[in-house]
Amino acid sequence: MSIRAVVFDIGGVLELTPATGWEERWAANLALETGELIHRLEPTWRSGSLGKISLEEVEEQTAAVLGLEAAAIGNFMDDLWDEYLGTLNHELALYFATLRPRCRTGILSNSFVGAREKERESYDFRGHV
Repeated sequence: MSIRAVVFDIGGVLELTPATGWEERWAANLALETGELIHRLEPTWRSGSLGKISLEEVEEQTAAVLGLEAAAIGNFMDDLWDEYLGTLNHELALYFATLRPRCRTGILSNSFVGAREKERESYDFRGHV
């Protein structure tokens, strides 16, 4: 039986996402322990992971919980997205690109709210599926 379809995940597969230390840096900047930063953000992250709130609401809630001004929340989110999006797994992306039209291709991911748009800007996987 031949392979008729291939489905890829994004985070940790098509994107290589090593830890960048952004949480530790921001915790230190805010005079918090890393665990406290994560604990404070957990309800917002959970809602964003489940798609219950928009990216704008994530940013608003994060700013409120951490007491960040507009410029600071922008920098905070940039650091978060740098780690979340990582770098393209070039070898796998090249292979992925060669699969069509031999078989159907797809992406299935449990990405955070807003990730699809960010990933489209950075990697534009739409041409592969």
